[in-house]
Formats: sequence, structure tokens, C-alpha cells
Amino acid sequence: MKLRGSYAKVGKDAPVLSIDPELEATGLTGGGYKYGFTGPNKALKPEMNTSWEVGFEARAWENRINADFTYFKTKCEDQIVTGFRMSYATGFVLNNMNVGSFTTNGWEAHVDVDLVKTHDFTWNVGVNASHTTSEVVYLPENLSEYYNAYTWNSGNIRNGIMLGQPITTVTGRAFKRNSKGEILISPTTGLPVVDSSWSVLGDREPDLRFGLTTALTYKDFRLSAMFSGRLGATMVNGTAREMMNRGLSQYSVYFRENADSYVFNGVLQDGMEETDTPNRNTIAIQTTTGSASTWVDDYDELWVQKGINYIRLQELRLNYNIPAKFLKDFTHGFISRAQIYVAGNDLFTLTNYTGYDVVGNVMSAAAGGVGGQGYDCWSLPSPRTYTFGLSVTF
Repeated sequence: MKLRGSYAKVGKDAPVLSIDPELEATGLTGGGYKYGFTGPNKALKPEMNTSWEVGFEARAWENRINADFTYFKTKCEDQIVTGFRMSYATGFVLNNMNVGSFTTNGWEAHVDVDLVKTHDFTWNVGVNASHTTSEVVYLPENLSEYYNAYTWNSGNIRNGIMLGQPITTVTGRAFKRNSKGEILISPTTGLPVVDSSWSVLGDREPDLRFGLTTALTYKDFRLSAMFSGRLGATMVNGTAREMMNRGLSQYSVYFRENADSYVFNGVLQDGMEETDTPNRNTIAIQTTTGSASTWVDDYDELWVQKGINYIRLQELRLNYNIPAKFLKDFTHGFISRAQIYVAGNDLFTLTNYTGYDVVGNVMSAAAGGVGGQGYDCWSLPSPRTYTFGLSVTF
């Protein structure tokens, strides 16, 4: 067994010309110089990331069992956000600011075992898992929420963070509820009452990320499979929301052809909602008169699905290593190693998600930060792919 630990404190500087603005050529007749769109910030400080971790590695049963575990914690202080919108009265449009601090902690674990091991045959099985939590511990007093505008793709749902909440939350316009968490219903319309302020609708970070691997090796043949999955994830089903708006989803077909009315589950906002015996909603709304569009435009909570689980087969691969002796005799040492393989990727996914792409993401990795993971907004799932190849080493 090997024990390990580490501590680090790393600074991250601001972008070039963040403290003092740069003069740039105007490009006008007669020349001249002007300031750009980004203004100065004399008080800008570098980000500071402080992190520590402890863990262990273990091997047993003549190295047939390998295990690894790590617990980590990180604090990011004075996080720099670039391109922050300013008042035009300042003479500039954008600025760079220190807008918050947050902490993250979690654990990662891995174990793999050679269940069967003989001279010619080996069967290995591996499992890895991780869990991460985070919390925003500081935001400026005049900033109740910071959000990424590029994730504002479905109604009022967006990647927003608030003080005391994780950095992976989604925010939007939530239903008003009583102290017991029951949705408040308007006694005049029978529709849920929407809070005018921004609220946290869910956390996109799953309860558990996991992976499974298995490999069968017999002489020069190797058959391997790799699975990945998540438990307790949250997804924004923006695709279903837009299809409902256009009358193209299974929900819109059902309400149009099979249901004339619908009763929302909740209690009436009639002054009795905080008592021990609130009045349950019994008001039926007509679904064939266009009122369903209200659900699409106003009710963000209806399109945030929680408790999502999935597992997908990322890769199934069969390799054959051409014997080195054959290569040496046949090529006279010109080829030292050769492998023939056939592989299939993203062959299937098992999930309780009702949307289209359970691994949806509205942004690329280049966006940085917590990105747009957890958003299924017209995204296309990874297609099944099949590969046949020959790998040669000279």
C-alpha cells in the first residue's frame, strides 16, 4: 500500500491589458487613437487556487487486485470573469472583474481485478467512480446571480450560480410554493403561479459518475468493453420543450387527441395555502384551446428532469496481435509489431431519460468553466460507429 498527499497554491493572472486600457488606431481619415471596448480595472487581482488531496494506492494477490482512492478539496478565490458588461456611461462596454469565490470537494475511486489468470487466458474487470460537490462562498453584494448567456437556450433556463449554491446549477423562473413545497395554483385560472425572481431549478452535477471495463485475453486475442454512466443527473429537455411549442412532440399529440382537460397538482393560493388543511386544486384547464403554450413559455420547471440515470457502451473492441516470430520471419524484422482490430463505439444507451440526448451539451470544451453539460437542446447524440483497422510498428 502506498499513501500520498499533496498541497498546492497556484495563481492565474488576468488577460493582457486588463488593468489599463490600450490605445488603438481609429482607422479614420487623418488617423488618431481611441480606447477599445474594454475598460480598465485598477483593483483587479489574480485568481488564486488552493488545493489539497489525500489518497492511497494498493495492490494485492500478486498484483491481480489494483485499487486507488483520492479525496480532494479546492478553493478558487477572486475568480476573474472576462467580458463583463458595463454601463455605457463609463465610456466603455466591457470589463474584467473579480466576481466570486467557490469551493469544490469530492472523491475518486478505482479498482480492477484479474478474476481469472492462467498462462494463456486472463479475465479482468474494472470499476471507477467519482462524486463532486461545490459551493459558491462569495459573490459581490450587488450580484445575486452570475450566469452564462451562451447557455440561455430554453425559455428562462440558464447556467446560473448563486451564493451558497453549487457552481453547476441551472436557474430559471420556478413555481411558487408553500412552506411544505407544494405548488401554488391560481384560484381563477387553475394554472401554477410563477415566481418573478430567479431561482435554482436543479444541479447538473450527478450524484455519481461511474465507468465499467472488462477484458478477455486469450493468447494473441483480446476482447474488451468500456461502459460509462451517471446516477442522479439533471437534464434540461429543451428539445421536447421546443417540439411541444411547435405541436410536434408526443405530449402535444396526446393532449390534442386524447385529453380535453388537465388538472395541475397543487394547492390553491387563496389564503389557506399555509394552513394545515390547504384547498387542493380541482380546476381543470382546457388543453385544446391553446393554453398548453403557456406550459412551454412560462413553466421552466416542467422541462428540468431530475433523477436521470444512464449507462452506455462506449466501446467494444476485438484485437489480434500478429505473433512477433511470424513478423520477424515474414518481414525479416522490417515490421516489429502489427495488430488487426475491429471496434464499435456508442453501440447502445440504457436510460430513464425521456428526451433525445442524455449526454447533451450546448457548448464545446473551449468554453471553459462548467460549460453547457446537461442541456439537451437540439443536440445530436453520438452516432454508432464501426471501425476496422491495421496498426503497424516499424
